[in-house]
Amino acid sequence: MSLFRRFAFVAGAAVASGAGAAPLSAQQDRQDSTARRIEPITVRGARAPSVTGGATVVTIRPDSLPVPLAPAPHIGDVLRQTAFVLVRQNSRGEMEIGVRGSDSRQAAVLLDGLPLTVGWDSRTDPSLIPTTGVEQIVVVRGLASLLSGANTLGGVIRMDLNGPLARGTRHATSLQLGTGVDQYASRVLSLHAARPFAVPGGTLRVRGGVTHRQRDGFALPAFGAGDGLTGGLPDAGSPGNAALRTNSDQRQLDGFATLRYDHRSGAFAGFTATGYDTERGVAPEQHIQTPRYWRYPRQARTLGMFTLGTGLRRTPFGFGSVQASAGRSTQDIEIESFTNRSYRTVSTRELGDEVSDVYRLAANHSLPRNAQLRLAVTETGVRYDETLDAQLATARATRYEQRLGSIGAELDIPVHERLLVSGGMVHDEATTPQSGGRPSLGRLARTGWRLGTTLRVNDGIRLHASASERARFAALRELYSGALNRFDPNPLLRPERLLGVETGLTLDGGRFAEYGVQFQLVGFQHRLDDAVVRIALPNRLFRRVNRDAIRSAGVEMLAAWTPRALRGATISGDATLQRIRVYDRTIVGNANNERRAEHNPERRASLAVTSPTVLGVRGSVMARHIGVQYCQHPDLGRQVELKAQTIGDAAITRTFALRSRGLLQRLTALLAIDNVGDRAAYDQCGLPQPGRTLRVGLTLGS
Repeated sequence: MSLFRRFAFVAGAAVASGAGAAPLSAQQDRQDSTARRIEPITVRGARAPSVTGGATVVTIRPDSLPVPLAPAPHIGDVLRQTAFVLVRQNSRGEMEIGVRGSDSRQAAVLLDGLPLTVGWDSRTDPSLIPTTGVEQIVVVRGLASLLSGANTLGGVIRMDLNGPLARGTRHATSLQLGTGVDQYASRVLSLHAARPFAVPGGTLRVRGGVTHRQRDGFALPAFGAGDGLTGGLPDAGSPGNAALRTNSDQRQLDGFATLRYDHRSGAFAGFTATGYDTERGVAPEQHIQTPRYWRYPRQARTLGMFTLGTGLRRTPFGFGSVQASAGRSTQDIEIESFTNRSYRTVSTRELGDEVSDVYRLAANHSLPRNAQLRLAVTETGVRYDETLDAQLATARATRYEQRLGSIGAELDIPVHERLLVSGGMVHDEATTPQSGGRPSLGRLARTGWRLGTTLRVNDGIRLHASASERARFAALRELYSGALNRFDPNPLLRPERLLGVETGLTLDGGRFAEYGVQFQLVGFQHRLDDAVVRIALPNRLFRRVNRDAIRSAGVEMLAAWTPRALRGATISGDATLQRIRVYDRTIVGNANNERRAEHNPERRASLAVTSPTVLGVRGSVMARHIGVQYCQHPDLGRQVELKAQTIGDAAITRTFALRSRGLLQRLTALLAIDNVGDRAAYDQCGLPQPGRTLRVGLTLGS
């Protein structure tokens, strides 16, 4: 019996079929008497609820960042301004996400509760995921829940595109137009609209939007552009514009459409469709003699998703709800590898055709003494057809397939009116039914657990602690891909296993809220056994292998102050200090058998200041610091150090009131400078972030 069928029985028992809807007043009374798991505070203009036993969850609105971006920015640009999240570009031109030193495949990206990090590579490139229509982005650090699906170890990035209507907007129609340009003629044009309709029994909301982006390239930084590493070739700039990084252009069209019906009883049904089509280049690494000379002539993705929910219902045993979701994602990828940096002669090509299916069923139910039981099952399947250069003439693809299943349960128990304890178990499975003629992993199964507790000392002080353990199964690309002759595949990778512990203090509410102060301090320790890392081989290829362990320990600090006397002004900052080591018995000349982790700086911090609004004008500045990091240099055959870097951004916005009611009431103008000092800040060795760039934007909205 599959995990999904097993869970259907459990969910059916949790919420009795045929149970009538609870009256709204009864539902509200029950909610008011239930132990709270969400404690709202404000960080950088964003709500940040807490998790039982875990650190604060940061909620971001793309339109309320410390330094405003162009309309409908990519998720990667938003996350660069988000506390505790490391975003970096890799040598494939992809953006990767890391939280607390985690690998990018350990963090899950969810859209309306369904994982996008399912596929050939088991991760999502945030530089391709648009925010057109996205209402909020939620960042969860660590393993705060066991119910987000398999391979979720290092945090969750959740995007809400088709959520419930906010209070007070049930009959509001909205329309927003936005455009932006920069000094290098990069441009964006975005439109999205929403219209609610009163229908029998409730409300139907229709939303849709489209965005077009085009850039000729990223700016090259003027100062510190050499990373101090030997053997590479400096970037001479793009043909026709020496100020732009070579082969860093991009063109993308994306869009979305949603329908959602909310019944007055709380039941709902929704449909979401999204997609994008992209052509882009991959900037070559500057620190090695033979970097990738790649382009993506086409990357296209579509996603369709159905969601159904009962809302909170009265059952013979109390109150409960069930939600079911199903989605299918398709992706077409074409990669061209060139002989040199002129990008004129194609040496090899790779075509990828991917289909991913995701099914999720979740239920929760009340228990005696205000306890809560939550259950969830997620099943995913990915099929990937890989066609390499030698196969193009015959159109013969190599097929790979992976199936992941996860079933978990969590229980919240109020021990005291101020003390809440939670615990849970999860069972994860993985199979590779088709492995392209290479060895299959067979059936792998692992069990995980989590314990957490939160103590509210008073209205403003909260103590929290948790411990958890869970496994991650290697992705198909990790197991079988040669990456156009850059990797030696290793189909025998074992699952990673992460043991994590955290404890922290949060100050918000009460007297702290009166003074506009918020503060959080969290200490954490992670041990990742059988960690998958890459090594450089004598033939200059890379290979992914299991190492003994990666151990990391550190502290996270978050602070914000909103002076009451200066309406709209905020000062906020965050810092992550950690120690990360890879332990490997094969390392010689080191008594502790340890080395530094790749591309994981041990110090990161940011500081943002936003001025009060005066005559519709508001200013903001932000500084971002990345500490020393290390990378494996294939030319030198050893690990090298990349120095610490700090860059700053600034912006001014001005809002004009055009009309008092109806659509398109306000016009907001933006003038921003990214990387004010034009300094070289590196995502990893040989790959600097964009240099100084002047941006102008206009947004016309309701």
